[in-house]
Amino acid sequence: MKKMTFLLPLLALGSAAQASDIRGGLGNFDALNHSGGIVYGIEIELDDAHSKDVVGTYPGNHYGYGKVREDLTDPAHPKTFVRYDGGAFTNPYPAGSTVSCYNLALNVGCEHFGVHFAYSANSTTPPYSAVKYNWLVKDSSGKLVVGPALQLNTPVFDYTPPTANFPAQVVATIPAPVVPQHVVKEFGEPSWVKVIKTTTHRARALALGDLISDDHDGDGHADWTNGEPDEVESEWYLLQSHNGASNAKSELRGSADHMGNNSEEAVTRRFEFYAYAGPAASIDGEKGEAMCDAVASDNLHGSGVVDVTDANGDSYPFDCSTAVIVGAYQGAQMTEFLAISPLAMADALQNGKVNELFPERPTVNGGNTPYVANVSVGALPNGLTIAQDTGLLSGVPSKVGIFNFTVSANDHDNTTASKAFTVKVTGPGDTDGDSDIDMLDLNTIKAKYGQVVATGNPADLNGDLRVTIADYRKAATLCTLPQCALVTPAP
Repeated sequence: MKKMTFLLPLLALGSAAQASDIRGGLGNFDALNHSGGIVYGIEIELDDAHSKDVVGTYPGNHYGYGKVREDLTDPAHPKTFVRYDGGAFTNPYPAGSTVSCYNLALNVGCEHFGVHFAYSANSTTPPYSAVKYNWLVKDSSGKLVVGPALQLNTPVFDYTPPTANFPAQVVATIPAPVVPQHVVKEFGEPSWVKVIKTTTHRARALALGDLISDDHDGDGHADWTNGEPDEVESEWYLLQSHNGASNAKSELRGSADHMGNNSEEAVTRRFEFYAYAGPAASIDGEKGEAMCDAVASDNLHGSGVVDVTDANGDSYPFDCSTAVIVGAYQGAQMTEFLAISPLAMADALQNGKVNELFPERPTVNGGNTPYVANVSVGALPNGLTIAQDTGLLSGVPSKVGIFNFTVSANDHDNTTASKAFTVKVTGPGDTDGDSDIDMLDLNTIKAKYGQVVATGNPADLNGDLRVTIADYRKAATLCTLPQCALVTPAP
């Protein structure tokens, strides 16, 4: 069965004047830390989804690839969690800042995250019923816990397969951002969107890292265009979430893109977001609806005279041409839709722990299933296996170590692909949870000599509920870094 996918990267936001934390899609998005304090990662909850549905996670942040786990407490409604953590942190986003979020040498209060799925053939219905996003914070004891929620919006794609008389088509619809408000009204916070799309398409998939505005390949086109000419599809459209009946401002539905008879073309779009800068006098006092929804030729002021209702229910005329209604640039989201995903290998696999269930994860995706997948070089971690027809890796690791192996696969169309992976397996002794047993862990164990600890404490390797030199020596034998293994424990 051939699979489809779409990728949803987002460039760094240009202004923190907006109230929202995120603009982007689940595939890849920028998150601005407006929580008021330091955060230590993010957790994404996918309801009614399995870990095998997650093809990959985006690593362009201070935390690296996301770690996936599956909760089958209610088998009828599984939950999958993608957690970005591991010793890093994110500062608060500075008010009014316009710095780029892409320089990982700096901690500027925003990060990139993302979860990538492959959809079933001829369907854009996501393999989850709901998604929740929360920052990770530390409680009073220093334990990492789920903290404030984040909000984001994502495009929806309607795909029509090709027929004998008509080519395949795809239509992109961008909904209004849902932004928390201090005063709940019928309409949410307004914002402008400008849509730019490629006028022709090519049968080449773009990687997540290529869906950006830079021109790294020097072809004279921004990388997101896939080397194709582009044009403005929608100059200015006012988006505003609506809590009541359906309203025209609640979403922008694009025009249909013809994808060819073989449905193998990649369709790319860029959504640019700008703040609504109209004064309070241009906003309905009862419902919160922004009434100036047309932009003049100067791309700043409004156009026309509108009737506005105040908080008392009285109506008055407002001349939109007297007001600047297009505000600061807030971000640009680039999307890619592929009706048929090419055969590809996973970017990376997460690490595991001894005697802890390794979530079922795909090593191969796209193409035309079933696959024939196997380990062609090296060996899997003890206790893990790969299903040959699906390429899914699963099991319970039984041995500590660093395991290097290559997975090779071919699909029903005899397309081939391969990828080398590294999976670290740790266990007791990994005191900081970074999937390595190293000098930091040994020093932590040494600092706890003589302490009585609870069951399961990673510094208590022999399980006697007390940290001693015996635990240190055991950890030294399990080191995943050579420099650590050479350490001679002090008496």
